[in-house]
Amino acid sequence: NNLPIAFALDGFSVYGVKEPDGSTMQTLDTCHEHIFNSGVYHYHGTNTYPYVVGAMRGVVTTDPTTAAPENQILPQAFASPLRPATNPLNGASITAYASTGTNAYKLTYKRGTKFGYVEYSFNAANKYTFILTDTAGVAVTTSYQR
Repeated sequence: NNLPIAFALDGFSVYGVKEPDGSTMQTLDTCHEHIFNSGVYHYHGTNTYPYVVGAMRGVVTTDPTTAAPENQILPQAFASPLRPATNPLNGASITAYASTGTNAYKLTYKRGTKFGYVEYSFNAANKYTFILTDTAGVAVTTSYQR
């Protein structure tokens, strides 16, 4: 199953180093794109420059306040943190990630020989609840409203 790894802002699929049918990637143009055998246009992400989409083939809206060649596509993605950052877990390795219910997830990590957990869920009102359980078994529950 070779699903897209992303979708470009023009709506076309972005695949990794294999074609949608799992076959070897065909030759790409300078924008890291081509039309596949089925007539479907798509991009690829690779380990060489430009790594992913070099230019958009599809229709996009550009920001009128920026001039080419540095104009940007609208809308721009943005990040708005849901909760404050916590300290990094140096030496931790993620060992599992799973859905535990509707809109509920659990990440398990290992630090040394002990395990810790990050559990989170959200509801239709955009209330997010986090349960952070450290490797000593101490759990802290916090909720945030988006």
